[in-house]
Amino acid sequence: MSDEQSPRDPRQHGTDEPPRSGDTQRIPAYGDYPGTAPQRHGLGEAPRGYGYPEQGGPRQVGPQYVPAAATERPVRRGKSGLLAGALILALLSGGIGGVVGGYVASRDSGGSSPISAPAVGQGAAAAPEGSVQWAAERIIPSVVMIDVRTQRAQGSGSGVILTSDGLIVTNNHVVAPSGGTVEVSFYDGTTATGTVIAGDPNTDVAVVQVEGRTDLTPATLGSSRDLRVGQDVVAVGSPLGLDGTVTSGIVSALHRPVSATGEGGDQYTVIDAIQTDAAINPGNSGGALVNMDGEIVGINTAIATLGAMPGVNPGSIGLGFSIPIDQARRIADELATTGRAETASLGVFVDMRDPERGALVTEVIAGSAAQDAGIPEGAIITRLDDRIITSAAGLIAAVRAQVPGQTVAITWTDGPGGEERAVDVQLGTQGSTP
Repeated sequence: MSDEQSPRDPRQHGTDEPPRSGDTQRIPAYGDYPGTAPQRHGLGEAPRGYGYPEQGGPRQVGPQYVPAAATERPVRRGKSGLLAGALILALLSGGIGGVVGGYVASRDSGGSSPISAPAVGQGAAAAPEGSVQWAAERIIPSVVMIDVRTQRAQGSGSGVILTSDGLIVTNNHVVAPSGGTVEVSFYDGTTATGTVIAGDPNTDVAVVQVEGRTDLTPATLGSSRDLRVGQDVVAVGSPLGLDGTVTSGIVSALHRPVSATGEGGDQYTVIDAIQTDAAINPGNSGGALVNMDGEIVGINTAIATLGAMPGVNPGSIGLGFSIPIDQARRIADELATTGRAETASLGVFVDMRDPERGALVTEVIAGSAAQDAGIPEGAIITRLDDRIITSAAGLIAAVRAQVPGQTVAITWTDGPGGEERAVDVQLGTQGSTP
């Protein structure tokens, strides 16, 4: 965003002094490890972490700081950069994102009873097809609450059932602090222990396996490719520990590049997001965004805020963000099958100090897709296929939305006002650490 200001880097990665606003940091698009971020500000205060010990929230759009990504190699000193043009988010789970206050009900003194919507036909008229009620009745049984407890603290988030035998997709930032084990609460009031199979911090997707269940209701997955701005959607999750909460709204925007960080800067994610005004709050992370047929079109992950006390997430202001299900489904399948995920890689580093438009390439990685296609250092990338690139974050989000090995058309110039050139690029692969 052109009006972003500089955030602080809570990690002070590699230096004892705060970064200078004129500094830039190497941001791979994709394939390197961010170091110290320059100071910028977004829409509000940046979250301080995942929300422990109190219930945290979705990723928060606020001042942006760049944490170390676990899957990227250390940065060499001397270059820097921040993802310009990205909204800065707060993680939305109840143990994720900006800290939000305590649980609505005490989870330690007897626990809370699951909140479930009445089944179709329980003394109520049948819902009109395509209504919010219709969509909610079809998705609520497939959305779970995920509780994370450690010796330090506790938090909660949401998840979506993929298979009848207990494979669940959620956000990586929901389960990353768990130590590998979580408690899953189902629509029918039962609970079970879940094992975190794998998570990918690059895409903020993780999968959990619950043992001993074969009777679960899998969600019906739709296609985010078919979404249109203005389309009605429903969000379902467990904000502040309130299981089965349903909110409704519309698709406000598509292909919104947003970035978010985890506790202490330990997770950094750039998402090619679906934006919605359906209310999304702390505890919704990993939950469902569905169309009016009750089909999953996104996994809720972050919100924007106007700012609050440091470390406090004030909740929804009608700017929520979801991972498109087409990407989330592919990553979840890979994580469940191989324990790792692969994302597309262009093989360049981009500068936060954006030119008038586009993403400025500060370095081309040897042997990368960009080098093979002849994209040079100093190029300003302005398009990926038909998508206009206005910032470094926009380029990273656009590349990550592709499939490794896919061929895309990259348009670039050698400077502001320069002649545009277009090349076909077969994207490479960046893998996550198992």
